[in-house]
Amino acid sequence: MKGPVYMYYRLTNFYQNHRQYIKNFDSSQLLGDVVPSTTLHTDCDPLAYSNGKVIYPCGLIANSMFNDTVSNFTSIDHPSLTYSFSSNNIAWPSDKKKYGPTKYPLSDIVPPPNWANRYPNGQYTTEYPPPNLSQDEHFMVWMHVAALPDFRKIWGRNDSSDLPAGRWRVTIDMNFDTLQYSGTKWLVLSTTTPLGGRNPYLGIAYMAIGAICILLGIVFSLRHLIKPRKLGDESYLSWNQPGGLLFYSSAFALQNYCNSGYKPIGDKSLVLDLSKLNQEFTLYQNTSTPPSTRSVITQINICDALSISEESQFQCKKGTYICQKVVYNQDNKDFVAEVHTIAGDFEKSKLDAEFKPVKSEADSTKNGYQYSLVLSGGDNGQSALITLECDTSQSQPQEKKPDDGGHQGGNEEPKKEGMSGIRIFFTM
Repeated sequence: MKGPVYMYYRLTNFYQNHRQYIKNFDSSQLLGDVVPSTTLHTDCDPLAYSNGKVIYPCGLIANSMFNDTVSNFTSIDHPSLTYSFSSNNIAWPSDKKKYGPTKYPLSDIVPPPNWANRYPNGQYTTEYPPPNLSQDEHFMVWMHVAALPDFRKIWGRNDSSDLPAGRWRVTIDMNFDTLQYSGTKWLVLSTTTPLGGRNPYLGIAYMAIGAICILLGIVFSLRHLIKPRKLGDESYLSWNQPGGLLFYSSAFALQNYCNSGYKPIGDKSLVLDLSKLNQEFTLYQNTSTPPSTRSVITQINICDALSISEESQFQCKKGTYICQKVVYNQDNKDFVAEVHTIAGDFEKSKLDAEFKPVKSEADSTKNGYQYSLVLSGGDNGQSALITLECDTSQSQPQEKKPDDGGHQGGNEEPKKEGMSGIRIFFTM
């Protein structure tokens, strides 16, 4: 094996990620500080005290430390050839900053229960003092808990030489009992590449996520082929509509002025066709009021009631012709503050619509001739004045007579009467 060579111990079915286990230590004690008893009871119970003395280091993690010992390798074919491992630099540099020598007097502390066999009568003495945790990198590695129940932790490393092929003898002092929790333990030798050591979990995770993405891609592709989604049509955008945003309207009880052939002036032959106005227009008035934006949204249909699917405190009632809302937007969230019904046709408040010329004596065929429409019947007695103005700029082109082969008059352009557009002005 090409160096550097790393030796790991691997444990299975050992849950270092258990919630009670993972929090069972005291960081101040590990730094070497003398910790108050109340704090120790909180952080390290049930392994905070033993017979009135402080357990050092306290807690479940320290008590369950892997305590098998592994010797260096000796070649079976060449007994004089050995291969050694060092415990230096096996812990993370950031972990080394978390530990220091203890400041407790020897008479005040005892080792954890599972460490008792290391010390005479299970007590720290001057001859067998407590470990200097700032130098015990095996302990640091163990205290860095694993996320999964099947894990491996580094035991030693050899950065200076390769491990020759052959048969090697290693002596292991078996102290760590895996039978009591139905686990297993392994000794693992490994090397690294520029991408790090062998880690099957990362590869498995990538393959699983990739397979899920492929499956979802196939599912969405099949759905698109079976039931394709219709692309958006820019002709439905509000600024491409005559006067505003187009909505669906039921149009089952149109006002008379919206019917084709309506005569606004009884004694004149003038005919209006306002049926194209039977649609819902939406007007927006936005005002920036940091940190929010205030919007006044007005929905109007002068011919029929607005299409309201469900009544609520954030919607006008069914039968409304003009609905106005005050909406505040903050952090991309809308809040409807006010809802006003300006005009509508309700059981107790019938719609009152008045459509008439502004100046009946003026020439109704001229450009700019105006009509006024007053809609009322709202909850608060409000009304709306809507002005409609003739606009001949939208008139259809005049027809030309076909050339009759040289007779005069082939270029004459007869008038096509009665065609003009309508411009609408809303006044609330």
